[in-house]
Amino acid sequence: MIEISNLRKYHMGGGIVRLEVDVNFTDMISPYPEKTIYLEIDKAHGDMLVDDNYDAFVLIPLYLAMYHKQDLHICGNVSKKLYQNVKWYIQKILCDFANDLSPAKLTVDGFTSAKPKGNLIGTGISCGVDSLSTIYDHFVRETDPEYRINALFLFNCGAHGTFGDPLTYATFQGRSRRAVLAANELGLPVYLMNTNFHMFIHKNDATHTFKSGNDNTRLLFLASYSCILALQNAIFRYYMSGGVSYSEIKRFENLSRGDDLAEFCESYFVPLIQTERTELIVDGCQYRRVEKLQNISDWEIAQKYLNVCWGRVENAANCGRCPKCLRTLLPLEILGKLDKFSRVFNIEQYKMNSFAYKSHCLQNYGKDPFATENIDFAKEHNFPMPKKIEGFLLNGKVLF
Repeated sequence: MIEISNLRKYHMGGGIVRLEVDVNFTDMISPYPEKTIYLEIDKAHGDMLVDDNYDAFVLIPLYLAMYHKQDLHICGNVSKKLYQNVKWYIQKILCDFANDLSPAKLTVDGFTSAKPKGNLIGTGISCGVDSLSTIYDHFVRETDPEYRINALFLFNCGAHGTFGDPLTYATFQGRSRRAVLAANELGLPVYLMNTNFHMFIHKNDATHTFKSGNDNTRLLFLASYSCILALQNAIFRYYMSGGVSYSEIKRFENLSRGDDLAEFCESYFVPLIQTERTELIVDGCQYRRVEKLQNISDWEIAQKYLNVCWGRVENAANCGRCPKCLRTLLPLEILGKLDKFSRVFNIEQYKMNSFAYKSHCLQNYGKDPFATENIDFAKEHNFPMPKKIEGFLLNGKVLF
């Protein structure tokens, strides 16, 4: 059995407040060096952290219990709505997603009564295409104050690298500086949270290894949802920026099974991660990624701060040659707007690698959602692409 217990919130040195629980494997040797799971935030915002329920510490332990074939006991109260969704729906979706997961018996000590909601309407500000698209739609374009974003968040919970690697926190700090600059121009507050969730995300067989890119797509999303649930004292509505469209989820569901949780089920999984206090809305599935780029391509904030790169460097720069940079720059080339993003991308590096990437897209049409939509987008705009045979002749030599 996995037991989660001893929920506490306390002040640490350096102006930090930590929310923490103990994690104990009672019937097996724990494969994890960490004995606690925690989240940290600046002490000025410590009241945002919920310490009357364990909602923030349900999803990651649940996944571990399902993988290690253990029961899970939460030694405290949780949201009844979250508990019911885990019991009836969430576990079923996760089992359909990955063959190495099995249903786990979840028990809790009780349920938390609903409290007055916070007043923050939030979303993440990674400055990627998905996050900027959400901010553009629900801050710049939205006029209804009940749905207009009034706060931004950035979590260190796995997207910036493996736990314990000094470069991980340096990358998070570099991306944080970019996020703060963008938030300041928008006139919005930004809240930064540090966690050790990625100790459990990246250092066990259940979640494979840290990818050459910038996330582990099995558990990273669960970690992000958990960060939001930790802030229920403040957040009553949160837009979770979706990565793929509704049609792509339907089309590529089977190819994503066991690998990418977002591509497999994001549109219907996220709405289940909510409580009586906080609502999560998946945003962005109404667009293809190329359409998001098109929507924000004339927005100065995007032209100054767009950051998609897989490279983990302290200045969080876009290299112009990694797969994420290439799949972003190709639609901008199709739109004739590469020059508008020259402040944030190495355009010369892109030009050196663009032919190989276009050939890669041709090879993977119908297999990969981003390659597929880039080819479709080129056709829609009568943009010349390499002949398909050229792509196959390059097989084994393209840089992926």
